[in-house]
This record gives sequence, C-alpha cells and structure tokens, in this order.
Amino acid sequence: MKSKAKWSLVLSFVLALSLVLSACGSSSSSSKSTTGLAKDQTLNLASTADIPTLDPNLATDTTSTNVISMTEAGLTRMHNNKYAWDLAAGAPKISADKKTVTFTLRKGIKWSDGKPVTAQDFVYGWHRQNDPAAKPAYNFLFAASGIKNASKIEDPTNKAWYGKYNKLGVKALNSTTLQVTFDAPVPPFFYSILSQPQFMPLRADFVKKQGKNFAQGASNLIFNGPFVLSKWNKGSGWTYKKNPKYWNAKATKLTTVNFQVQTDIATRVNLYKTNKIDMVGLTGDYVNAMKKTNASDIHTALNSGTFFLYINQKTNKNLKNLNLRKAINAAIDRESFVKVLFNDGSVGSNYVVPKGFTKGPDGKDFRGADPVNGYSAGSAAQAKAYWNKAKKELGIKKLNLTFLSSDGAQYKQWDSYLANQLEKLPGVTVTINQQPWANYLKLNQEFKFDLAFSGWFPDYQDPMTYLDMWTTGNPQNTTGWSNKKFDALINDGKAQTGNPTKRWNDMLQAEKVMMADYPIVPIYQSGYTWAQKSYVKDFSMPSYGPQYDFAQTYITKH
Repeated sequence: MKSKAKWSLVLSFVLALSLVLSACGSSSSSSKSTTGLAKDQTLNLASTADIPTLDPNLATDTTSTNVISMTEAGLTRMHNNKYAWDLAAGAPKISADKKTVTFTLRKGIKWSDGKPVTAQDFVYGWHRQNDPAAKPAYNFLFAASGIKNASKIEDPTNKAWYGKYNKLGVKALNSTTLQVTFDAPVPPFFYSILSQPQFMPLRADFVKKQGKNFAQGASNLIFNGPFVLSKWNKGSGWTYKKNPKYWNAKATKLTTVNFQVQTDIATRVNLYKTNKIDMVGLTGDYVNAMKKTNASDIHTALNSGTFFLYINQKTNKNLKNLNLRKAINAAIDRESFVKVLFNDGSVGSNYVVPKGFTKGPDGKDFRGADPVNGYSAGSAAQAKAYWNKAKKELGIKKLNLTFLSSDGAQYKQWDSYLANQLEKLPGVTVTINQQPWANYLKLNQEFKFDLAFSGWFPDYQDPMTYLDMWTTGNPQNTTGWSNKKFDALINDGKAQTGNPTKRWNDMLQAEKVMMADYPIVPIYQSGYTWAQKSYVKDFSMPSYGPQYDFAQTYITKH
C-alpha cells in the first residue's frame, strides 16, 4: 500500500517500524498468562507523520491504514503473517465451480456504540468503495480479487458499468450471511486481502448521519476492532483505548496506546533513551550508536517494502524518452545508498516484486534465479551514455528536474544523496521539494513533480499486489506510463486463478516488460532495525498488510 496497501513512504510509526505493510494469526483467544503482567498496560510510540485520513475510502498510505486496521475489523485479521477468521465465524462455503463463497458472521459482534455488525454493513462498505461519489482511492483491490463485475464498475471508460456498485458480486443473504461471487475461481490470496480496510464493514446510518464530518475526528467514527481511537490531536498525536465490545477483547492486553508525532530521529532516539517511548526505528549512524549503548534492545530484519522513484511521463514530455529513464536508473548507486545512509538491513534493488515475499506453484521465490539485486541497473558510464543518447533524441543540452519527497530530517539526507547522483549527469539539475506527508500525497496524485520518492508495502501475499498498480489508468500509477503488453499480461494473470502456473508465468513476464521500460526507478528493498524495550512482548510487524500489529501485545513487569 502507498497503502497498502496500504503505498507508504515510511511515514508511519518511527521510520523503520512503518517499513514493515494484512490479516492476523490466531486471534480467537489469548494464551498469555496474566502472571508477570505490568499493572499499567500502556504502550508509548512515536510516528514520523500525522494521520492523513481515517476514511477507509480515502486511505492509501500506511499511517492511515495502520490506524484503521487497529480500530476496525474485517472478515479476517492478520497476525504473524497468517490470516485468521475475525468477524467471520470460520471458513466460508465454496461452490463447486469455486466462484461463490458464503461467509457466516460470528454471533454477537458489535460496533462500539453497541449496535450489531451485520452482513448488510459489509455490503454497504463494499458498495461505498465502488461508488465514485465517495471518491474511493484504493478500490482496485476489488478488481484485483476478481470479484464479479468489479473491473467493469471501476473502469471510468466503461460508461455502461462505471459506478454501478449495486452490481458488485456481494450480497447479504440475511443479517449474518454474506455471499461473494467472482468472475473466475476465487484467487489464492483472497482471505488475506479481506483484512484490508477497503473490505471492512461500514454502517450506513452512521455514515449518512455524519455526512461531511464522517471520519474527520475520533468522535466521527464508530469502531468494531481491538481498539477505539479515543483522541486525535491533529499534528501532535493520537491515543487508542482497548475496545471492550470487540468480540475477542480478552486477547487484547493493552489498555492504552499513545502515539506522538516526532519527525526528527534524534528526538525519537532521545525519547527512547529517556523511557518516554517503548520503541524506536533506527537508521544510519544511530544503528551503530545504539548497538553500543543498548545492544540487547536491537533487532534487525528484512521486510517486503520496495522503494523507488516515480518518473512522471504524464506532464513532463522529456521523461517519455526511454534513454533518459534508463540514464536516471543507471545513475544511482543503490548499494552505497543503503549501506551509508541506512545501515538497517535494507538491500539495494532493481526489481518490482521483492525477494523472500512469496513462492510460486514450483515452490521457488518470485525472484527465482535472478541475482538479489534483480535486473541489471547499469553502470555510471552507461548512465552517461544513455544521457547522451537522450539529449540527442530530445534536442536538449540541459534538464531541470523537480524531486518530490516527504519532509523529515532523514529525507534531507536521502534526497540529497539521490539528487547528487543524478546531477553527475552533465547538465542535469535537481530541485528537491520536501512536503508534509498529506501534501506529498496530494501533489503526487496531481502529477505535480518530475521525480517522486516513494515506496510500496503489499496488501496481500501475492506478486500481483506489486504489479497491477502499474496498469494503464490505475489511480496508484502516478507515472503516466501505459504499456499494452504489460496490461494484457496482468489482465490474463487475473483471469487465470484456476491455472496457478500460467498465472505465475504471466506475472513474471509482466515484471520483465515493466523493467525494460523503466516507468519507475527501483532503489531498495527495505530492512528495518529498531530498539524495543525488553518488557514489550508480542509486538508484531507483518511482512504484508499493516506495518505493525499490537492487538496482542502486552507489557511485563519492569
């Protein structure tokens, strides 16, 4: 996710911890012994950015998605990289042709105001995600899942179907039974994607009563997940409280989770050292420094986040030139970038789908026999050769590029490094434009940039979550790139849910087509190094879905 899933520029939760994007492991009950639990079950954390939105229709970034995932519940929930049945009572009934699944909801599930959660709430929530009037920004997940008619309903060029959300393949058979139909056999990742905010229920009467105020603050929402958002002081932080009406409230040990917004890593590290927060993400020199002073607190892992530069071909005609895009790609020394500036387990990359994320029908990782760095990025000498070809083809000698990024102290270093790399191409000048996260998202969607530093965390455990966003017209494809062969491979892959091998090969070929055209510049696959107090237990950082999960976290005596 930019979201997701939900695409994420790592602006949620102390840098590295938010580098980790769904569903949940066994959430049926807590096996934790209350012996040794601290009396005060309060977790204190810091975020590098405020919440852009709490409306599940508008959420496209990890900060928003994480908040929604902790306060709302869907049919499934992710925990420890596995899905478990959340509001669904168990596995659905599947028709013989595998195109219809029927879920039964748990008995007695409730919203935070005490009213029941019904199958009709799911239908309304899914319909709203496909209603253009509600301005959905992430509803392509319905088409990606192959839900009946979703691709036609979401296609603005299909005048006969666009916005006809009532024809979506979902209906309530009664208050506790939800039926979902598909254009092809149900895809293998479907149950995991159901934990995403886009597939969570909404109650029509509440949303309509709130009108324009819906999701504008904590008091403009109702909740059905492990926590309620009790307070949101925009710009400074927010607070969760345990939701006693959540069906699995006994599994939730934390009573309070406090987030404060702190954009500066030095401030966050100091807060950790002075016991004001219980975790902190680390990069660069802070990793080595903390290993010296807090060695037992340090953890490192590679995750599934991929980071890249968008190349805007829509409003910058020069960037339509393939040799120019190749020059930009080859000019960046990825390994030095991650080793010098990050030092957190991240690896330089030149691919779209990360390594170690998922395996195909043959049991092999998607990266297969490719080297860990993916496709050849090219050398500095090749970058200059591509640049010379591009100048000749475009009839230019100089090029000015605007580089859009989020704000924050770390980004100044990262952006400067990348800009300096590009400016090694004679005649290229890069102007950095750092913006607060919410404004970054706005400018990105409006194509007001030449290059934009961003990243993506998966919405579900399947390569398609990294690939279909680059199809023509996809709202997340803020490059203006369009390739008919790529589109055809993605569409074929989506239609081949009954033929896993053919589907897998379609996705492999689609990535090759994309990497030959360079609509983006892949830079690195993120790792994360963080410090965590020893008394914090069972804090989960999934490889896909939400970046963090504290639904079953607890604090021991200390």
